[in-house]
Amino acid sequence: MDERIARVKTSQDARQLAENALRLGRSDLWAQALERARELQAVEEGYISPAQQAIATALYAYEEEQSRLKGRTFRANRTRQMMTKHGALVAAERLVLHRQPTKGFEVLKEAGLRELSFEAIIDRFPDEFSAVAVEAARARLNGEPLPRSLQIASSSNNSEDESNDDILVPAVPDGEALTFLNGFRNPDNWFLASWLPRYREIVLTIAQALSEDRPQDLFDIFWKRADNSIAYAGQGMLRHDIVDGMREELVQVIRDIHEDGSPANFKRIVERFEGWKTASRIGMVPRLLIARAFAGIHPDQYHTTVDASSHNQALRWFVEHTGFVMPTSSDWATRAQVLTTHVDQANIFDGDILARNIFPWFVVDQLRGRTAPSSVLPGHSPRPNTAFADLPPAQRTIALRHNTIQTILFAQLAEQYGEDRVWTEYPTGTGGYADAIARQPDGRCNLYEIKVADTAAEVVRQAMGQLLEYGFRAGGLEPVKLYAVGEPALDDVTRHFVARLRADFNLDLDYLQVVLPGEPEVSP
Repeated sequence: MDERIARVKTSQDARQLAENALRLGRSDLWAQALERARELQAVEEGYISPAQQAIATALYAYEEEQSRLKGRTFRANRTRQMMTKHGALVAAERLVLHRQPTKGFEVLKEAGLRELSFEAIIDRFPDEFSAVAVEAARARLNGEPLPRSLQIASSSNNSEDESNDDILVPAVPDGEALTFLNGFRNPDNWFLASWLPRYREIVLTIAQALSEDRPQDLFDIFWKRADNSIAYAGQGMLRHDIVDGMREELVQVIRDIHEDGSPANFKRIVERFEGWKTASRIGMVPRLLIARAFAGIHPDQYHTTVDASSHNQALRWFVEHTGFVMPTSSDWATRAQVLTTHVDQANIFDGDILARNIFPWFVVDQLRGRTAPSSVLPGHSPRPNTAFADLPPAQRTIALRHNTIQTILFAQLAEQYGEDRVWTEYPTGTGGYADAIARQPDGRCNLYEIKVADTAAEVVRQAMGQLLEYGFRAGGLEPVKLYAVGEPALDDVTRHFVARLRADFNLDLDYLQVVLPGEPEVSP
């Protein structure tokens, strides 16, 4: 750099020097003076590290080139807002993680300034960015498509003001998200033990029928079953007589979804149903059924939370706890597809897309448990013995006995509090499921945890961790009383221990013995 330019102390002076050089025909000095102006402006605007300053310099270069091309002053306002809100490093990473190159990359490349692009900066400072961003940046610099693991199928307007629909942000689970994931992975939970096997089976049935060009075999599964093991449609169902009268058209919808699973086609399918509604052929647009069909036919792209309200609740949770960026598009398909891609980037489910697809509903279920009165219906549904068939013999014996104790406990609590105030397998809001809770008239609850053990001491020892976590972890049930539930009679030492916890630690804990009919009481 020319010594005179290097001595300049402000960006304003450097730009004035650049104008003078251009007027005198010194393009070499003009380029050097502009470079110096950008460097000084980055420092003046508070960018500290070399990577931050390089990003700011890239922004200025892009604005200058766009101003030249447009013949007027241009400012990349959205990019500046992102940098202000998230910081230069995060903003650059988000823009590089677009499926398509941003306008900034294209403009700088055309101007021969590719080395100033965010991609080049991330490549130059790899330790400052996530591995995902570095991989994406290097792929783009090499003229290669983004790796498949980073791709999402959404449209881009290819401007500096891209919407969130096309941003790939690596998932970073926080403490609550990790707790939910650990709870979800528990093989005893209903999602993995009951729903997932049925979901796998129906997905295979759908895939086989479509591979053999038999979409008509799927007519009932998609349009007439309230619960098709993908999602429960509830009030979102169309009347069966209407569905039967439109059989051929609805089979064609299945074909069309199979041929094109994109969010754009989701919108077209919705528009088709809107046309039928306008023509008074249907009374409502069954968006839930349409979303469920996309989820069943393209499980690689879409999860199973298809109810709009529940979906939005799950999305807000992912925004808060995994860094998900909410797409600006409000349609289910775009949001669902971006979410599954976001989750995939964390490699949480080891490639099991079906487990991935039911996790958002697990999140919704946990969040439902945090509200009182809860939207979770009271009652008890004993698990069939077949639910434990795949467990090792020792675990199966414990699970079956736990199931029996839980049924007896529910009957006792229902008699005491009323069936409308007792729940089993209640979502705790902390990633787990309480064996039982009983609601008091004021809405507060008692929390019960069952353990199968030989002594009351062991029951209390095993139950304590879950009682405390389910009760008092952030988002938990906040019970007024805790119960460790088991078969053995309470011995004097354990009785004294429980009493001390109440007296010295103000922990309202008690032991509840449940005796199975026809079996001798387990003595201490």
